[in-house]
Amino acid sequence: MNINKRVLSTKLLNEPQSELLLATGLAMVHFNILNIKMLNPSMDHAVLHHIIITSSNAVEALKSIQNKDQQFYVVGEKTALEIRELGFSVKEVAQNAAQLAQNIIAKYSKHHFTYLCGVHRRDELPQALSTTQINFMEVKVYDSVVVEKSFDCIFDAVLFFSPRGVHAFAKANPQNLHLAICIGETTATAARIYTQNVKVAHKTTVENTIVTAVKALLND
Repeated sequence: MNINKRVLSTKLLNEPQSELLLATGLAMVHFNILNIKMLNPSMDHAVLHHIIITSSNAVEALKSIQNKDQQFYVVGEKTALEIRELGFSVKEVAQNAAQLAQNIIAKYSKHHFTYLCGVHRRDELPQALSTTQINFMEVKVYDSVVVEKSFDCIFDAVLFFSPRGVHAFAKANPQNLHLAICIGETTATAARIYTQNVKVAHKTTVENTIVTAVKALLND
């Protein structure tokens, strides 16, 4: 067993996710490096028919929508599942925001979109839509506050789920990035600023990110 190897997750894991790690004999520490605060904006002015969501953090805002006539364009299968479970229809699912933007440009350019996003949302999708003159408006539905927490121990792998999480961890722990396991390529790009020892999950899910870490450490 690998009880001497330690993994840090920069996102709190639920019980099945934790077990996925602990069952292998790896030691685990987990915390939320980003604290999410819902903003509860008024969406009376928003055109809520074709809705873009690139983060699961925005899903909470959908609970205030009464009718279910909207079409959703989403990053990540897990986020798409959460939206479907609320009774909405998901039209398009992509692995990342850049891919979603290209799919929208190629297939849905005549629609008017509402982008439900965070205060610190990345630029790839809105820039792509703007340059191709696709009509959209942004509604910021949540904010994320960075937790810069430092650790005395060295971790064999750190799990990252957003570029902001990478930057926050590296700032507080400049010598503690031996191996970065990233949920997607955008997060991995941020991680490569601090280390070249980066592995990317094949699917943009927490579970696949954990599996990628386990395989990397057990095969080391």
